[in-house]
Amino acid sequence: MAVLLFLILAAPFSAAATTIAVTLPPLAGIVKMLDATVEVTCLLPAAADPHHFQLQPRKIELLQQADLLVRASYDDGGWPLPPLHNNTLDLWPARDHGWLSPAAVREALPHLAKALIALNPTNSRSIEGRLAAAIRATETLEQAWRKALAPLHNSGVVMQHPAWKRLMDELNVPVLAVLESGHHGHEHGPHALDEALQTLADHPDALLLQDAAHINRALDWLAAKSGNNTRMATLNALGDCGSSWDQFMEANLNSLNGALQP
Repeated sequence: MAVLLFLILAAPFSAAATTIAVTLPPLAGIVKMLDATVEVTCLLPAAADPHHFQLQPRKIELLQQADLLVRASYDDGGWPLPPLHNNTLDLWPARDHGWLSPAAVREALPHLAKALIALNPTNSRSIEGRLAAAIRATETLEQAWRKALAPLHNSGVVMQHPAWKRLMDELNVPVLAVLESGHHGHEHGPHALDEALQTLADHPDALLLQDAAHINRALDWLAAKSGNNTRMATLNALGDCGSSWDQFMEANLNSLNGALQP
């Protein structure tokens, strides 16, 4: 018994892992690019509608226990969050869907790295090294997206949901029409659909861009009514909590490239 007690007392102390809560899955992926040792909790349940959901009691408890809350308040500002976490990093308070832009992620990464180092200074060298690698990854992915989208500079895109609009704007792809009014999932009426149908008739080579997290019935109707051999890609603006951000963007890039193949 004495020997067992000695071994227990002599065992190295294992500090609890740093815990991070994020509102949206892609934010978890950005955190994981910088620090693989932290435990990340996604507040948005799998397959939940980000515009209409209630936080589960267990998620509220995990949020309250987290060392840091990472959010994007332009998109999650309407969420029924409990009183503001006392350590919050808001990556994009004035920009929608910032995680879909490599340039916006590149700008946000140093701020996130600083917050993570403040939580775990002994891990600073690792985080700084991963920061440099993450910045390079955003540059590589930005160039890959630019190359993939080049054929659409003249033909443009018609989108169900405006999540990817800023990236298209940044990479000089004309957005000919968006079939949802804003980022809260409300579809335009029949008149707007008729206008979009005429737009597609004027631009028969346009790519129709679906979003995996939204109902795409308006875009499906448009494709059926156009009578053209329209190309359609399905992208996922939310991904999942198990993927790093670069994996998430590469998966979407692969979907885009598949749709653009002759």
